[in-house]
Amino acid sequence: MEKLKKKQIKELESLDSIKIGYARVSSQEDKQRLGMEVQKTALSDCHVLFTEKESGGKDNRLELMNVITLAKELSSKKVDVSICVYRLDRLTRRMFTLISLIEEFNEHNIRLISLQENLETDTLVGKMLCISLGFVAEMELDNIRSRTKDGLQRAKLEGKKLGNQGLPKKTEQKIIDLYILNSIPIKDIAKRCKVAESTVYNVARRNNLSRRKM
Repeated sequence: MEKLKKKQIKELESLDSIKIGYARVSSQEDKQRLGMEVQKTALSDCHVLFTEKESGGKDNRLELMNVITLAKELSSKKVDVSICVYRLDRLTRRMFTLISLIEEFNEHNIRLISLQENLETDTLVGKMLCISLGFVAEMELDNIRSRTKDGLQRAKLEGKKLGNQGLPKKTEQKIIDLYILNSIPIKDIAKRCKVAESTVYNVARRNNLSRRKM
């Protein structure tokens, strides 16, 4: 979401209470059930909604910082502010970061609401449950990292190529055949072979090809 304009902030300041929604997905989660649209629908009654695509293991996320800044500003104007998330791990997957955020919110009279767990941090029980779930989220993050690392090591031991798999042999040979004709522009070769122009140059360099000047 774009940064709010001063006029919009003034309108929010005139309210007695406000809900600020925050939705987040990582690149992996975007393909799974916990997609952005699911969160947007659940947070549809919020007055303003911030969204971003970042890892939950990253603390200094731009839109999260914008949420906190706006919440503090409105709370200082005596507005009853709630920050709403679909699920607690949308806020962070780090337990100590969550504890720090809850303390910061409490200092500024900001309530944190997690819809999925039906939790609010304006009670001691709510705070304790949030911290417990934060611990679970951090364990899940560690498990994801561990599975990724193990998967990469296993693929390496099995001789599987990781990352860019390179050009198919047929495509490279087609580039070579067109290149040595000496009459077809590089950009046309790239277009015919559905590759970038830089790829054509790389193939030529790799195969020691040269062109006669016309």
